[in-house]
Amino acid sequence: MSLSALVASFDDEALVALANKGLLRRAKKSESAARVHDFNDKSATVEVDGFQVDIPATGPQSATCTCPAPGMCSHILTAMLALRGANPEASQPQNAAALKEATPEPPTDTGAIAGLVAMDTQLLEKFAGADFAPASTLAATAEIEDRVEAALVRFASPESSVTFVANQPLSAALFKGPSTRKRLVVAAAALAIRDREGVVRSQATPTATPTPASLATDTLPDIAQTLEAAITQVFLGSAALTQERLLDLAISAKVQSAPRLTGHLHSLSTQAGWAEAGDIRFDGGQFLAALAQAYALVKALGQSPDDPDLLGIARRNYAPSPAVSLWGLGANAWATPSGARGLTFYLLNPETGAWHSATSARAAGMDATFTPARAYDSPIWGAGSFSTLSGTALSLDAPHMDKSGQLSISAKTVAQVNGPLQARAFWDSPLVLDDWAALVATMQERMGHGLRRGAVPLPNLIKPSAIDPPQFDDISQRYLWQAHDAAGRALTLSAHPKDLDHLQSLPSHFPGAALLILSFMSEDALHHKAVTLFVPKGDALSTTNLDFHPAPEGNLLARAKGGLRKGLRKWQGLDQSNPHLSFAAQTLTALAEQCRHAQPEALARLANQAEARQLLLLADRLRLLQDHPSPANVLAAAYLCRELTAIEALNALD
Repeated sequence: MSLSALVASFDDEALVALANKGLLRRAKKSESAARVHDFNDKSATVEVDGFQVDIPATGPQSATCTCPAPGMCSHILTAMLALRGANPEASQPQNAAALKEATPEPPTDTGAIAGLVAMDTQLLEKFAGADFAPASTLAATAEIEDRVEAALVRFASPESSVTFVANQPLSAALFKGPSTRKRLVVAAAALAIRDREGVVRSQATPTATPTPASLATDTLPDIAQTLEAAITQVFLGSAALTQERLLDLAISAKVQSAPRLTGHLHSLSTQAGWAEAGDIRFDGGQFLAALAQAYALVKALGQSPDDPDLLGIARRNYAPSPAVSLWGLGANAWATPSGARGLTFYLLNPETGAWHSATSARAAGMDATFTPARAYDSPIWGAGSFSTLSGTALSLDAPHMDKSGQLSISAKTVAQVNGPLQARAFWDSPLVLDDWAALVATMQERMGHGLRRGAVPLPNLIKPSAIDPPQFDDISQRYLWQAHDAAGRALTLSAHPKDLDHLQSLPSHFPGAALLILSFMSEDALHHKAVTLFVPKGDALSTTNLDFHPAPEGNLLARAKGGLRKGLRKWQGLDQSNPHLSFAAQTLTALAEQCRHAQPEALARLANQAEARQLLLLADRLRLLQDHPSPANVLAAAYLCRELTAIEALNALD
């Protein structure tokens, strides 16, 4: 492979992966002054700002510069920019500005993805070595971004990215993340791309196929010990040990049958990495709360290893049920930290108020061609697809249902569509809530307790009187919308930045429209996601699934009413203070400090304060911790604090 072909493969995005955006911006300012002294198939020499850059045939990763800056510098990036417009075999010094007009030699090799697809499996196995089996599991958690010449693969745990550049071997992949995990992550990224492109793994290649029988007996005690040890390691300066061990457990084949647990392990590993790096995102109290929840889950799985809610699996035991008439309301695409992904369709019985769901999903590592978008348009119940059943009234003559109300999507169930949802029946239904106090009451009734609280998202139909324009929250890195009821109470809807384009026009429909929302607990906070927008259209309803389609622009009358109500809300104002929530947060912070430095007097004060607030279980646990500061007692106290924050989150109206 020639150096000219390699240089052509490094577009701007690849150069960013090589360094960062700021360094590339600096490099571009010096591009016009760069002078190419030599450029052939084996090497290149470029002068930039008086410094000499030498780039060998292996590429810019091995380049050297005479400037005093260590590692990758802006001069190397400038040299790459100059060479992209240069003709190889240049024997005389050339000015980069003039070279940009020359026609570069087109690369003869394939792109990055094509190269990975064509790669021999044995070569990939040889590169990964002992990391090949865990990489096969980690591959299911990858997020792939296609680029012109390169392919970018991101991982949340370990927090890292891999950029594959065309015409370069795996060992030259551009990696950002913990150096000890480079081989594992690069191999996982390559496998993720090959899986997506339909490359069939050989029989010898391990997969992330769930193995339920391997979870309970020998793995759970080891995980519990690791979680206990994490307290000392993270708070006393050895967080890297916890980060590595938790990641090893998360990608172990023995825990893949428990996606909920693997998700916790991935998240805790990431937080331990933040602690090791001194990242501002690390919060000791939140880490303890997450650690306590994972610890409680491990203990619960030891007692009920086959409980689907504790395992976090979609598999259910279905039984024949009586015929039922339902409203088809919309579908939500989802993915778990462990790599499972799926689509859940939500239905409501307008007569009983019972909620039902139907899920099409794949476990981590299973059926790489499956995506929620494809499932959205796939046939179901012999009556259409999830997309066409949204916003319809339908009847199921012989449904198969589990005890929680989840419906089987097998061919045994046949649906009959009775037409679109009627606007008047929908709008007048008491199940479409316009009072957030009633919304909180129904969530408290349905969300469950302890580890079952928030095990699955809760659907609800709401009619906001207005929705404010979105605001970006720097801490959560999410966009937030304030949805108001008739009394002026606010409910916060949230979304990831990648979903913003589908939600930009959402406020313009209110008042006069309704939403299907999902409510779920995450990181000790209650989140609400907008799933489906319902807008009256004559006698029927226009339905927009917001995961798959952008909200259309609303009408001028709704926007005018929304502006008036917004002004009234500012004038009224609301006091939503929550002393219990702040006390729980203070206690978690104090527990984190206790893990760093023993402070018995502080624990005694907190115990007295908890008793004064009638939080007797927490008070007793804090006093026990004062006398016996074991990891198990720390986690028990942290779990009670987490429960308190969860309960108060259900009561809070932002």
